[in-house]
Amino acid sequence: RPILLLHGLQDCASSWEPFATTLAQQYRVLSLDHRGHGQSPWAVDGSYKLKDYVGELEEFVEALSLRDLVMIGHSAGGKNAFTFAANHPEVLTKLVIVDMDPDAYNPGSASMFDRYRTEPDEWTNFDAVVERLRIREPRASEERLSHQASVLTRETTSGSRVWKRDRALVFGYERPDAWETLDHIVCPTLLIRGNDSNLLTHDVAVRMQERIHTCELVELDDAGHWCYDENPSQFHQAVLGFLNK
Repeated sequence: RPILLLHGLQDCASSWEPFATTLAQQYRVLSLDHRGHGQSPWAVDGSYKLKDYVGELEEFVEALSLRDLVMIGHSAGGKNAFTFAANHPEVLTKLVIVDMDPDAYNPGSASMFDRYRTEPDEWTNFDAVVERLRIREPRASEERLSHQASVLTRETTSGSRVWKRDRALVFGYERPDAWETLDHIVCPTLLIRGNDSNLLTHDVAVRMQERIHTCELVELDDAGHWCYDENPSQFHQAVLGFLNK
């Protein structure tokens, strides 16, 4: 049975690798580098809109003839996933949304973008990248932080590290209101948030659960927005429990 993993903004397909390894014991696991991320080309026209990302999903699913599909998306990947689910109910059998809201404006997200748009793209060495990622994932293990640093950046000839993603995407990303989209999701859905997330609050998560008629809500302890890295044990347990029902 196929499972498609979708990363968040600035992350990449390989961000999911530790979790994908666990899933691969039972499922056919696929993970996509969206445009401007990871190993994928940057957008020639500089377009990084929601419709671009969802369009890529449609092309990817069609090219591989994927059906009876489970889709798991974190952050921006979660919005891409639930938008696809609403538009293509015949394809998905289950959906997992990880710490993503449907609001047009989110203070927590706005704060992240303020940092993304002002911080440099180049870091002096690998350890500097790890320390940068520790700020966003303070409870993640050293192993997880090192993994993310290695897959999200590349080494330059001078020995420094630079982000693999296209800087233009942090300026081109959009957050259209998607509350009505939730009404059209019909497959069983699991909504996961970290208890300390400042992006998806408890109150908004409860409203989302009420809006998606087939939705379960799980809130993970000792975890923020990157809850799959900060509390991998509870995250794996929640997802696998949902998939095996």
